[in-house]
Amino acid sequence: MTEGRASEGRWMGRGEWGPDIDIGNQIDPGIEPIRATKSPADDSPDQSKLRKELARSGFKICYQSRRDGNSELYVMNADGSNAVNITGTTSVDEVYPHVSRDGRRICFTVVNMEKLSEGRSVPRFNIYWTNADGSKRTLVANDAVDPCWDPDGNLVAFVKRLSREKTVDYQNTGLFVHDIRTNETEELTGGRLYHDYVPCWSPAGDWIVATVHEHAEYGHAIIAIDLRDKQIYSLKRNGVSGCRPDLSWEGKFICWNSNDIQIGVTRFSPDCADKFILRAIAQAPPPRGSVYFGDWSPDGRYIAYAMNPDVTFRDPKTRALWDIYVTRAEGGPYIQLTFDHTNNKQPEFFSSI
Repeated sequence: MTEGRASEGRWMGRGEWGPDIDIGNQIDPGIEPIRATKSPADDSPDQSKLRKELARSGFKICYQSRRDGNSELYVMNADGSNAVNITGTTSVDEVYPHVSRDGRRICFTVVNMEKLSEGRSVPRFNIYWTNADGSKRTLVANDAVDPCWDPDGNLVAFVKRLSREKTVDYQNTGLFVHDIRTNETEELTGGRLYHDYVPCWSPAGDWIVATVHEHAEYGHAIIAIDLRDKQIYSLKRNGVSGCRPDLSWEGKFICWNSNDIQIGVTRFSPDCADKFILRAIAQAPPPRGSVYFGDWSPDGRYIAYAMNPDVTFRDPKTRALWDIYVTRAEGGPYIQLTFDHTNNKQPEFFSSI
C-alpha cells in the first residue's frame, strides 16, 4: 500500500450533500464517487479484474443483512458469490459481526425487544459469540455492544450501555474484555473511557482503537490504547479524526471514516506526534450518499465497506439501501458485492479455515 497526498481543503465532487450528511473534515480524494450497479455483469474491465483477484484470494466476508426480513449474519466469498445465512433467526436481530483472526469464531450483538414493567417495549443489546458456521451460540455480556476479538480469538472486547433503552451510539461506558475460556470479565482502562464505541483490537496484538464522543479529555476523537502500559493517545495529532477505525492485520495502517461520505487510509503510529499524509479510498455519491464500515483484508491489499446512495430512503422491512463493496487499499477500481439494497453492511474480511 502506498500513501496518498496531503489535503487541506474540502472536496465537493459533482454536487452538494444534503444538510443531514456530515461533509466536514474531508480528505481530497482524487477519486470519483461510487456508483451502484445491478449485477457483476455491469463491471468495467478493471472491475472484472478486481473481482477475479478476490475470487482467487480465498478470503470470505461476514456481514449483516435484512434480506430475510430481520437482521441476520451472512458469509460470502470475497467476490460476492455464495452468500449463506449462518444465523437463521426470526425473533431477534444479529448485527455488528467481528470474526476472529483464525476465522473460527464470530462475535456479534443481538438486539431483541424487551417489555418493561410499565408496559413499554425497548430494544435490548446483548453480545454473543458463535463458531463460524453459526453453531455453539454463547452469551458474552448483557446490555453491551460493539464486540471485537483479540488476535488469538479467546478474548472479546466490548463496551457497556449506559441505559437499557436504545440511545445514540456513543452512550456507553468503559472498555471491557471477556475471556471465553474462563468466563471472566475485566475493565481495561480504570474507568478513564466513557462515551466510547466501535473498538477494534489490532490483529497484531498491542493496540485497541476506538471512537469517543463528548469525552472531557479527548472530545470527539479516534483514540488508541497501548495495551502494554494502558496509555491512551488521540489520533487527532496525526490528522486522523472521525469515527469507526479499523487496523490492518500487520498493525501498520488504519482506515476510518473522516466523515459520512469518505473512508480514509493512513499509517498507524499513535505514539508519533507528526501529521500524516491521508488518502481517501472511497467517496459517496452526492447528493445524499454515504459510505461507512471500512475493514481490511488479511493481506492488507483490500478494504471492504458499505455504501448507501440515499440515506433519506427508509423501507419498513429492509430499513436502508446499504450494499457492500471492495476496493484496493490504495484506492482505484471498486466492485459491488451485494445488489439487493437490504441494509447490507458491517463487512468483515477473514480467511476460511
